[in-house]
Amino acid sequence: MATVSLSSFREPSAVQRRGFTLVEMMVVIIIIGSMVSVTAMNWRKVMPSTQLGTSVRTISNVLASTRSEAITRNNEYRVIYDLENQRYWVETPFLKAGGLAIERIPGEEDPEEENARLLSSLTFLKDGVTMTSVLIDEEEYTDGQCYVRFSPLGSSSAHTIYLHHAPTNSDYTIEVLALSGQIRFHEGYFKRAEVDDGEFE
Repeated sequence: MATVSLSSFREPSAVQRRGFTLVEMMVVIIIIGSMVSVTAMNWRKVMPSTQLGTSVRTISNVLASTRSEAITRNNEYRVIYDLENQRYWVETPFLKAGGLAIERIPGEEDPEEENARLLSSLTFLKDGVTMTSVLIDEEEYTDGQCYVRFSPLGSSSAHTIYLHHAPTNSDYTIEVLALSGQIRFHEGYFKRAEVDDGEFE
């Protein structure tokens, strides 16, 4: 029967117990720091396109839901674009105090109140994204406020929203068709050609 000498179970030497040296710790820290910096650089490259994409999706969702609300509630809704402050919101047919507002007469403003209507979906554009202009029925707005209508029949004011993204120097166009209220997306600056009466002859 083999015997094991107690001398074989020796205490680990100081060299074996030392763990990591200062040099090894420095190398690990440098490697981790490099990985973090590379990840941060890649994230900064991804962020610009994310900002523009998020702005496009948010605007289109607000437009689609506004059209649906106009149909469901059988009343006119409006989307107001504020180019000066780079924001937009929805103006409902309801009063803040409750009840329906007096129906507007086409071509005229509110007969009784300017700020009495209930507003929703106030949204500011993402950093770096600018609403450069809004084209409504061939009239272009580059500052101040403008609005578009969504009717209970599902139609809307024909309008186009132009967005510019400064970090990538890119443009994007959101187009809303008049009769159907459907939304079209175009990379870059897009303007639909006017229909010539001669094309129908």
